[in-house]
Amino acid sequence: MSEANPLLEVLREPERLSALSEASWDHLLPMAREARLLASLGWLAREAGVWSSMPVRAQDIIRGEQAYVDFIQLQCRRELEALRRVVEAPLVLLKGIAYLEAELPPRRGRFLSDLDLLVGRSDLAGVEQALLDAGWISRTEDDYDQRYYREWMHEIPPLVHPLRGVEVDLHHNLLPLTGRYQVPAEKLWESAAPLEKGLLVLSPADMVLHSAVHLVVADELRGGLRDLFDLHQLCLHFMAEDPGFPEQLICRARELGLARPLWYVLEAARALLNTPVETASLAGARGELPAWPVRKLMNHLVREVLRPRRLHERPPAFRQWLLYLRSHWIRMPPALLASHLARKSMVRLRGGGKGR
Repeated sequence: MSEANPLLEVLREPERLSALSEASWDHLLPMAREARLLASLGWLAREAGVWSSMPVRAQDIIRGEQAYVDFIQLQCRRELEALRRVVEAPLVLLKGIAYLEAELPPRRGRFLSDLDLLVGRSDLAGVEQALLDAGWISRTEDDYDQRYYREWMHEIPPLVHPLRGVEVDLHHNLLPLTGRYQVPAEKLWESAAPLEKGLLVLSPADMVLHSAVHLVVADELRGGLRDLFDLHQLCLHFMAEDPGFPEQLICRARELGLARPLWYVLEAARALLNTPVETASLAGARGELPAWPVRKLMNHLVREVLRPRRLHERPPAFRQWLLYLRSHWIRMPPALLASHLARKSMVRLRGGGKGR
């Protein structure tokens, strides 16, 4: 096996897990844990038929992580059940909970950090109040942070039930209201697919687009390789169901004005995971992609930040900082951005909490 990047090698070709040396396992397991893909390795190994050929110590470590992930997934499912008992409005499940409830491939071994839900803008106040009345609380106490969420973002401050501790994020859109990219929420609802009474998931194209924009627009690539692997698995699954899915995805990206972030993520997925979705038709769209030098720089930054590293490798701090600046630049207009960053700097200097 190539020693260049053992985690990428086995994500591309899981059968390679059977040929790993002891030294390679010593690199792979910490890399997979850091990328939040350790439990996923067990699923990949079993599907590839190589689980039994793996070292017992590797099996034990992966089993332990899978047990923890199973517990977290169960907690999130129970939180959703509790929430549905007090909320009557329809809900679109997003990201991890959507993969779990719709039984999509990324659910396998996937850690859920919170419950992401899309609520109609007209229903948002009622849903929030119903949760508050039923015992959920907001831990966002700072007035500025409350204003940040409610006036500028695509979600309200997170809610959590003190007895269970699962964070609930209520979204009314996929992207910030002040950002360069705007998604008409009504279009998402029009194409959403029902799961059961009151619960829906985004359409296949919208699900992939949400994964893409969450990674490169809303999240400064903090979702890392795990989120890119989500997108990779979604593309493979939807292409197996419908060979015309890539064309549908690109048409939908253009319709929603998301061709550029989709380009960046698909280029990274093709380079790192061999995701078989061509981007040539996106490249030919005049005005939808930046000039060639910017595309080349962004492709380099995104790939290098998402690329998993061995323990002795230095993190790409400068590249992450550049993408952090970019994410804020496209999230807010200049005057608001300057004021926001100035306040964040003051809060950090005073040691007064995280802020946004």
